[in-house]
Amino acid sequence: MHPELNKRQREILDFLVRTIRERGFPPTFREIAEHCGFRSTQAVSRHLEALEKKGCIQRESGARTIRLASGLLEEPDSTEHVRMVPLLGEVAAGRPILAVEDIEEHLPIRQDWLPVDESSFFLRVRGDSMAEGIQAGDLVLVEPDVRVHRAEIVVAIIEDEATVKRFYPEADRVVLRSDNPIYEDIIVSRDFRVVGRVSALVRKYR
Repeated sequence: MHPELNKRQREILDFLVRTIRERGFPPTFREIAEHCGFRSTQAVSRHLEALEKKGCIQRESGARTIRLASGLLEEPDSTEHVRMVPLLGEVAAGRPILAVEDIEEHLPIRQDWLPVDESSFFLRVRGDSMAEGIQAGDLVLVEPDVRVHRAEIVVAIIEDEATVKRFYPEADRVVLRSDNPIYEDIIVSRDFRVVGRVSALVRKYR
């Protein structure tokens, strides 16, 4: 299978195959560089370009979009079950702040672990009003355009500013409540909309 590959190209291809089999999505350029002992990712890019020219892989921009050629995996290509979910910036858990809707990166999420649709996105949380459940630095997964029920956690826009709170609808107003008792409720009746429901979070431990 692809006997024209040199030793380094074979090493990288084997690493790609093994990583995709184990976790369902490709390694990053940095992970490939560390595995192969490269000092920079430029060498990785050159070798991936060579693998692509030889028909071993297909890719767009970035390592996460690498797809293996047919037959390189003994089982179905599990990257088909991974959705790349955009991280759109920050949202406040505390006082509302302006939501920055610029895509910082895309995060690979396995569909068999956490089903998400094409409209879902991540936001990074600032502030401590939702602690201990949601902490500063957490990434919350937002499902837009879904029906929101009482006491669920939502991302809300108040006069062009975004915040994360629990949702309590009342007859003529909506109460947005923090889990942290030191914060007062936010009462809204107009100039307000729910962007979506928070369905999951990702937390990085240092």
